[in-house]
Amino acid sequence: MRTREKAALAVAGLAVAAAGGTVLAGTSGAVGPSPAPSVQAAEASCVTDGAGMCTVQHALGTVPAAVVVSANTPGQFNAYMLNTVQGSYTAATFQVRAMFNQTTPKAGGAIWFSFAAYGGAPVTTTPTPPTTPTPPKTTTPKPTTTPTTTPLPTTTSAETSGAPGGGSGVGG
Repeated sequence: MRTREKAALAVAGLAVAAAGGTVLAGTSGAVGPSPAPSVQAAEASCVTDGAGMCTVQHALGTVPAAVVVSANTPGQFNAYMLNTVQGSYTAATFQVRAMFNQTTPKAGGAIWFSFAAYGGAPVTTTPTPPTTPTPPKTTTPKPTTTPTTTPLPTTTSAETSGAPGGGSGVGG
């Protein structure tokens, strides 16, 4: 690009910026998680109920993982704190609560705020197979072996065999 073209582009960008537009100096590829998370950012207003709460609709189509809110107070004496209500996120809405201080809700009043709702990853659950109790391990007693004894051979003694000599015979 020649210097003259660069200068013309810069002047055109300044004219757009002066008119209140947005000037993008360049483009870049998307950086971040894949697939890209769903995000909705918007401005909203509503009239609070007696507890300082109101329900806000979003277009994520899934329960948000997080919602960030920021109060936009148009008047200097209209300051309020704004929070999301725990447990109120659904696939279509969430609730906010406006408070003047820790104990006083902004009841029945109009509030203006910006929000960014970040879609969570789809929740997938893997079923856990049921566990069956393992029967207790029993051990069968091992049979005890009784030692067997083999009788020793018996010897015949001379007195019992009737051998000559040593008898008390009568006779002659």
